[in-house]
Amino acid sequence: MAEHVTPLAPYSRMPGGGISRRPLHVIILADCSGGMKGEKIQALNFAIADMMPHLEAWEHDQEQAQVFIRAIAFATEPRWHIRDPVPVAGIRWKPLQPVAKGLTNMGPAFALAAEALAPGQIERRALRPALLLITDGLATDPPGGFEAGLGTLLAQPAGRAALRLSIAIGRDAQSDALTRFIGDPTVPVLVADSTEDIADRLVAASLAVSRMSETGADRGAVMRRLFGPAEGFPPGVFDQDTII
Repeated sequence: MAEHVTPLAPYSRMPGGGISRRPLHVIILADCSGGMKGEKIQALNFAIADMMPHLEAWEHDQEQAQVFIRAIAFATEPRWHIRDPVPVAGIRWKPLQPVAKGLTNMGPAFALAAEALAPGQIERRALRPALLLITDGLATDPPGGFEAGLGTLLAQPAGRAALRLSIAIGRDAQSDALTRFIGDPTVPVLVADSTEDIADRLVAASLAVSRMSETGADRGAVMRRLFGPAEGFPPGVFDQDTII
């Protein structure tokens, strides 16, 4: 059962009438299926906790964005692990727990994220949100379930505008489903070949989120620097730094 998401406060202003930093919402969609038990879930928790200081340092070093973190744990059903946006500077990561015999149903997790990105839930001048999908397995949604959930997410303007990245834990987890979630063939799935690689991939994802969120950033150039050379970036894919 999806939880109600409390609407955020209106876009704030600093004392004296100046515009405050733009909110940058990061939603982590973390696989907590049965296959994640043991070393994998421990490595994922360590990696997510290790990613936070990188986002916090970037937030501190620039003046335009304030980063907020939310997280969805998904298995057979999704649930909010961090339901309300938490400033990255104040976050204390609570470890994820795997669900015994839990499946890897991604569609319901996308639909839950869509609720958080619905009109009225994201500040009007927020930067494009970022969604990080992390999984060690192939989607196990029933027929049409993955497509329905992804369609619900993309039906929201903020979901459609979001920077969507996928991290596959192990090459067997790399799939067409992760590419479809990203929605851009020029953006690769980040593969962690071992549990030791998970932290490195999440740091790369956090760099992508932060650099692409900078006003005036050449997002195509950012992608080429972070993820290797790629030709044929469609014009306009990364040229909008706000939702509206």
